[in-house]
This record gives sequence, structure tokens and C-alpha cells, in this order.
Amino acid sequence: MADKVIFRDLEVRTVLGNDSWERKKAQPLVITAEIHTSISSAGKSDKVTESVHYGIACKRVTAFAESNHGLQSLEAFAEGIARVSLEVTDRALAVYVFARKPRALLHAKYAGVEIYRTRKEVFGCWSDAPEDEEDSAQEAAPAAVERAAAVDAAGSLGSEDRILVKKLSLSTIIGVNLWERHYKQTVDLDLVLHTAKPAKGAVGAHDKVPRYRNFRTVVDAVTEVVEKTSYRTVEALATA
Repeated sequence: MADKVIFRDLEVRTVLGNDSWERKKAQPLVITAEIHTSISSAGKSDKVTESVHYGIACKRVTAFAESNHGLQSLEAFAEGIARVSLEVTDRALAVYVFARKPRALLHAKYAGVEIYRTRKEVFGCWSDAPEDEEDSAQEAAPAAVERAAAVDAAGSLGSEDRILVKKLSLSTIIGVNLWERHYKQTVDLDLVLHTAKPAKGAVGAHDKVPRYRNFRTVVDAVTEVVEKTSYRTVEALATA
């Protein structure tokens, strides 16, 4: 298992979205990143230069988020965060990014994106330095093990990205009791969309999100279905 340098719930403000009102004013975003690396060398030397400096990572992520990046989608923004995190040092082997937008939807806690990217996926290679043919097998073996651990740590995120909507609150008729058949109740839904990873490309190359995985389009469709239903069980509602 790879070691991780983590920062959670980093709050930034950025202009992100394709609606006219979203392009006028910076909105709050919350970012969590888990940078996969090996801390064995830094643990022995007690030097942060032999690890991933989380302070530098946070500053660079914040600078990117608050820059004039011109991105519209949360997916492309998360890709940008991944790239910036991995650029801190070539000791950063992979990164998990969870970016969420608290004000994205009126009736939900947040909309968010989860992605996992290895250094090789983003830059096409594991190291910034050219490989030395004279590197001994003894030196190369630990690096190969660390890289394999970083790849394995992705789990299902090795082949997919996730779009999340947390606590979408809707009103509907649900239940078997008499009063439940007459009065609408509030139901809270958590939605997770599993999507294939985009093809390799520069940040912003995949900034146009198809309607079928646009979280607003999905939420609109779910809202329309749920508010018209009158199921007796939550199981029937969940599978509708």
C-alpha cells in the first residue's frame, strides 16, 4: 500500500460553470486531495524535501483554483487539481481528488467529482528525469514496487470517475400508512454516477460534459420522476 500525503476540505473560491451568473462571481469550492508517494526516505532523513510538501501542494492548488483558468466543468477542474498536485515533485506518484461545489444545486448539499490519476497517466512517464541505464536493479526495484502500489491503490477509480450529488431533498408520496398516502414527505437522495475515464489530454480538453452525465441534467430528470411517484416502499423508489 502506498503512503499518502493528505489535505482535506481546502476551501477556495473560483469562477466555474457555464451559466452567465456563474461566470460573473467566484463561487466556493471544497477540495480534498490524497497524494500517493513513499515517505520512507523522508522518515529516515527527517527532511520534507524527500517527501511531498503538503504546504506547497495546498498553495499551488489554491493558486490554480483562484487563477483565471477559464474552465467550466467540475470534471475539468478536478483534472487541473490532479495535474497541479502531481507537479509539486516527481515523488508524487498518484493523486485522488474530491472536488465539491456546495452551491451547485438548490436542493442538494453539494455536487462533486472524484477522480484518481497516476503520474504516468497525466505526464506519460513516472519520472521527470530521464531513466539512467546504469541504475542498479537494487535501486529500481523499490521504485517499481512503489509505482505498482500507487496504481493498485486506485481501486475502481483506476477505470472510472465518479460524479456525486449529496443529499438531494425532494418531496413525494411514499409509504403504506393512510397518512403517508395523503401527504408528501421529504426524501433525501445520494446519487453517484460512474463514468469512464476520459481519453488522455490537456487540462480543459474535456471541459464539455455530455448531457447524460451533467449533474444538473441528471438531477432534473430524477426530480421529475420522484415528485410524480407514489411508491409504497423506498426500494421501489430507489430502483425507479
